[in-house]
Amino acid sequence: MNQRTMVKISAEENVITLRTFSREYRSPQGFIILRSEMEKLKLNKKVIVSDIRSFAILRLQQTPAGLDVIDFDFSWLSDAGGKLLSGREEYVRLPYERFLACIEESLQFKGQYRKILSVSEGNKPKIEFKSRHHLKDVAQRKRLRRQLGKFLNTHFNWVGAQRIFITDESIPYSFFFTEHTARGTGICGGIILHGQDNMKSATYSIHT
Repeated sequence: MNQRTMVKISAEENVITLRTFSREYRSPQGFIILRSEMEKLKLNKKVIVSDIRSFAILRLQQTPAGLDVIDFDFSWLSDAGGKLLSGREEYVRLPYERFLACIEESLQFKGQYRKILSVSEGNKPKIEFKSRHHLKDVAQRKRLRRQLGKFLNTHFNWVGAQRIFITDESIPYSFFFTEHTARGTGICGGIILHGQDNMKSATYSIHT
């Protein structure tokens, strides 16, 4: 979600309506959510809601930087004829406090749409090394040090990831990682240095 999405929010006594707009896509219709479902979201941190044929998964969580956000995983579906459905998936992350403020503002102005921009995914998860023996070995080799740094900078930018814990693998210069999210343990796997018979061309790859 490097390209930000604008969301228009309209609120009434019992429902809120969302419409999404980006350069690539705009929602085919407003998505209506019962206010009671938003109360369930506060308690359970996750709800699944539907509107006509479309549905969405809503989650409350916190970014590594400590920002409270609400995530929407939309599945926009419509009748394609012949008993078939067509549609598109869309992911949107909004700052939660601003989202609530838009609802209150819309209520005050009798359902008038309020606008809010999605949160950029610039916040990467915090990476923590829990054991440093292999890290010290890598640090002594300039090429491997650069390779590992570049690898960590370009990987793990996953939706919902808050921390990545890294420990030593049994293979030299290699590591085991565990993703942690607001819901618990996520993806686990290895950061493996391949081609160690020729350290000048050895490369890191991810294994899950």
